[in-house]
Amino acid sequence: MQSSLLDTLFLSEKRKELLLFLKDGTKNSDDIKTAFDFPWKSMIPQIKKLVEWDLISYKNGICSLTTMGEVIVENMERFLMTLKTHELYRNYWLEHDLSPIPKKLICRIGELGHCEILEPTLPDIFEQQEEILRRMDGSDRIMTFVSVYHPAQLIILSEFIEHGTRLDLIMTEDVYKIVKGDIRPNLSLIQNENSIFTSLKEEYEKEIGNLFEDKLSEIFVYRGNLKPLTIIVTDKFLSMTLLSKGGKYDNSSIMSSEPSAISWGEALFTHYKERSDRLTETERCSIRKIEN
Repeated sequence: MQSSLLDTLFLSEKRKELLLFLKDGTKNSDDIKTAFDFPWKSMIPQIKKLVEWDLISYKNGICSLTTMGEVIVENMERFLMTLKTHELYRNYWLEHDLSPIPKKLICRIGELGHCEILEPTLPDIFEQQEEILRRMDGSDRIMTFVSVYHPAQLIILSEFIEHGTRLDLIMTEDVYKIVKGDIRPNLSLIQNENSIFTSLKEEYEKEIGNLFEDKLSEIFVYRGNLKPLTIIVTDKFLSMTLLSKGGKYDNSSIMSSEPSAISWGEALFTHYKERSDRLTETERCSIRKIEN
């Protein structure tokens, strides 16, 4: 009884590994012998089976993928990457709400590759943020989606701008309203006449002013309901934080520094950027440093 193509692809580790090996180009028998810890005699039946299914050609000791073989191997590799990513980080996917990730990117979830799960614990609750800042250091560009307001986060972004980093920032409408309210002259960041607090307020307003004055940076407001907690994408890494399935904020992030993960993160950021409103110059001016 003839086996199915699915059996041919996945029921033999030798066939699967050989197909993936040939993805990089034509190989001769010596290349295959060197790459695999299998006796050559055991490879001959596997090669024959792949030839029968028109996945590879084999002539004079030379192996190469056929046109259809290239298509199948590309899709097979993506499928295997997806399985691996799901298996390795299954608990994270099970515990968090994936609905803010569009289906087309869920289908590409395998591109995240090797990831790290950062889960801050007591007593060093700031360890996660320190790790993210360490990885952001030296980035040429930062793309970030912010749905949770924290003054320190905006100050940090301002400092990166001062060092020449290009910023693309998306804020949710709620965060945008808070930022506008915080620096209006008739409102105080901290209602206290203490000179220390006054100094902190002035420094905050200065940094926020710098953030919104930067000509190279773009700032957007997202007014949709479906959203992640945070996205940070730089030329060095991706970090993503999602709500738990119970709608709670657990502050755990999934991170990856693989090039494919960074490209995936850029696509996710672009998805929200295309659904956001870019702040006009007038709107940005209204948030700039206000002289008291």
